[in-house]
Amino acid sequence: MLSPDYLARVTEGAEEVASMLHTDIVKDIVRRIMIRLDRGDDYVLTSTDKWQIETLMEAGYLREDIIRDIANRAGLQREVIRRAFIDSGVRNLAFDSAVYEAAGIATRALEESPAVIRILQAMYERTMGEWVNITQTTADASQRLFIELCDKAYTKVMTGAQGRSGAVRDAIEEVAKEGVRITYPSGHSDTIEVATARAVRTGITQSASEVTLARMEESGIDLVLTSSHLGARPTHAVWQGKVFHVGGPTEKYPDLVQATGYGTVTGLCGANCRHSMIPYIEGITTNPFEHYDSEENRKQYELEQNQRYLERNIRKVKREVQALQEAVEMASDETKAGLFSQYKKRSQRLTELNKRYKSFCETNDLKTRQDRLHIAGWTKQAAAKAAGAARSKA
Repeated sequence: MLSPDYLARVTEGAEEVASMLHTDIVKDIVRRIMIRLDRGDDYVLTSTDKWQIETLMEAGYLREDIIRDIANRAGLQREVIRRAFIDSGVRNLAFDSAVYEAAGIATRALEESPAVIRILQAMYERTMGEWVNITQTTADASQRLFIELCDKAYTKVMTGAQGRSGAVRDAIEEVAKEGVRITYPSGHSDTIEVATARAVRTGITQSASEVTLARMEESGIDLVLTSSHLGARPTHAVWQGKVFHVGGPTEKYPDLVQATGYGTVTGLCGANCRHSMIPYIEGITTNPFEHYDSEENRKQYELEQNQRYLERNIRKVKREVQALQEAVEMASDETKAGLFSQYKKRSQRLTELNKRYKSFCETNDLKTRQDRLHIAGWTKQAAAKAAGAARSKA
């Protein structure tokens, strides 16, 4: 079994690497936009064909930049995820082994269990494959975003709807605000960090459950106990902390799959689920999990969802501030003032959000989570610059 708190934190290393990559990519796009657009009115007002050809060429350079960024981060990400799978595998085996030992059933260590190692290796490789797909999709999305923003700026200037400096400012503001997002066939979109965390957490949860069930089958055990935690999804709260039978319902226990949706995206050990399970042996296994009142759980769930919403907004605005700072440093005299004005506004917004987050946590007796407010590259110097901009009268 892996505890809900462990599963909440096990993705932090992989998220940090993904955050580094996201920061690299946003800065790449900003730099390429400034190179492409901030060159003077005579350069922007070229013929349509020449503009499109040069924009596509610049987009190719951008994609090369991003592929290089991905390659630079891939080795570190592979090692971070590998360590997370090994650590989770050792923890899961140790917890389950305590149940077997209490029942007098002999168990083997991880390095002595080829079947367990194969499960962990397969899930690790699948998770890394998902991350490769995420990064490939990100590279394509970044290239499309760059071309779209450049074309939009060109059209504004050519039609007289906006001057060059305003068009540059709008393009930078849009990439700063949205960053790079991965859009799924369903239409739902996520940042690289969120997609990475979901892939890693789901992979680790599923590998742990598969290992648990494989060892149970070897030992002739057919009952499992699900973990529980306060603030669980309402659809998961109904079955958490209970005993289930594997392979069909019995008079005493409901079927694991039917009751919990195990094996589905939305069920036990599905996407982003923080529940796991342990072998249950009647008369031997004691239930270490608390029972939570459904109303108590619902209120905590809603509070935590609101907290996560504020945390996402703070991370988002930090990235906007980062991107705008990059643009200000590259800008010509003509566009610098407008970009600094946007940088100042977003810095002020960040100050407001930080105050709101602190107040919300204090009011609702929630622990502030600085780790969930962090983005790669947000140094003390960056924070100090933002704070200074927010206070400036310029």
